[in-house]
Amino acid sequence: MKINQLRVRIISYFVGAALLISALYGATAFIFAYHVEDNFFKALLNGEAQAIEQQMNEGQSPSPKLEFVRFHETANELPTFIRDILASQPKRREFAAQDGKHYHLLKFEQGYLLADVSSYLIVRETKQVMLYYLYVLLAIVTAIAILVGFAAYRITKRLLSPLDELMNIVEKAPVEQLPQGFAERFQKDEIGTFATALEQALARIRAFVQREQHFTRDVSHELRTPTTISLGAITLLKKTPLSSEQQPLVSRIEQAQIQIEQSLSTLLALAREDKSSSTQTRLLPVVEQSIIQQHQFLTDKDIELNIEIKPQQEVPMAEAPLLILLNNLIGNAFKYTVSGTISIRYDNQNLIISDSGNGIEAALQPYIFDAGIKGEASQGLGMGLSIVKRLCEQFSIEYQVRSSEQGTEFSFNFGQ
Repeated sequence: MKINQLRVRIISYFVGAALLISALYGATAFIFAYHVEDNFFKALLNGEAQAIEQQMNEGQSPSPKLEFVRFHETANELPTFIRDILASQPKRREFAAQDGKHYHLLKFEQGYLLADVSSYLIVRETKQVMLYYLYVLLAIVTAIAILVGFAAYRITKRLLSPLDELMNIVEKAPVEQLPQGFAERFQKDEIGTFATALEQALARIRAFVQREQHFTRDVSHELRTPTTISLGAITLLKKTPLSSEQQPLVSRIEQAQIQIEQSLSTLLALAREDKSSSTQTRLLPVVEQSIIQQHQFLTDKDIELNIEIKPQQEVPMAEAPLLILLNNLIGNAFKYTVSGTISIRYDNQNLIISDSGNGIEAALQPYIFDAGIKGEASQGLGMGLSIVKRLCEQFSIEYQVRSSEQGTEFSFNFGQ
């Protein structure tokens, strides 16, 4: 989240809080005013009821003192619309007539007191004035909130300026040269503590990257040479007379050396930062090369292999990592399909590899691209699809997998 968004939110919170408080204050003011008015009329009627009870005890005819109050001995003497309401709501004590009249009712032992308070509703008469003053108050409070918000914005801007500087340092630093020695620029406060912790974390990352670079260089130098020598020696050995028992053993050694070469190429490709995204590679020759390298898994199997790739079709990926990706996918299709059809097609920048094998176990499907995850029938280490995932992420390739008992389909979109 950007710092500017944080500052805007501070102002928004101030203004929003002011509007909410003003609205609550206005609603409370109206509720309080109506409550006071209702209690005032109730107190008047209670006073009248006490006076009438005293008059009746002295044998006098009941006569309210207030001119807007009327005494009724029974409910039948009340206005018709009030009787109708009391029939369904016997505890109701406030009534509004259709002609705009407003009444308050008090029931006591001697009868009913009904007050026509229409001319004494102060809140109703002054409601417009109250609303006007509330609007004025709301405008004043909002203006104050905006001023306070802008003041808080300026204070926040000054307080967060070191964080802006820290973000610029990290954002502008190239991956191959992580920043260092920047924590000393900041004061020993929370941001300074964060800068120190960040610098220490970047130092650990820089050391890790350097170790990975050294490892890549050492592997390339120390293993590629003996691997090449071994393959050359095996090639020469195959040209010498070999017995029928020796020939399959030499072939197995050659295949193992080829797998070592492929694994080494995979590790080196994943360790490099250069994605070679501008490289265009013809897809069909690489697919054919992968099929040749994985053909031993088709021995003694009744499988129909369909390839629907035009010779001129290309993908934005270098040949070496593309071959690694295809070897893992085509190799899996060859290994786990006993009979049926395996299809490899490319259309509209989508590479689709499907087979008619038994499919991937439903419980494993969400995790098949994680390192070390493999099915019960797998004889590998569970790293193949993890390597495929890393290659796709490195080259910004979208990938999907659909699998059922009828087979598995992997699709890769090179159009990103």
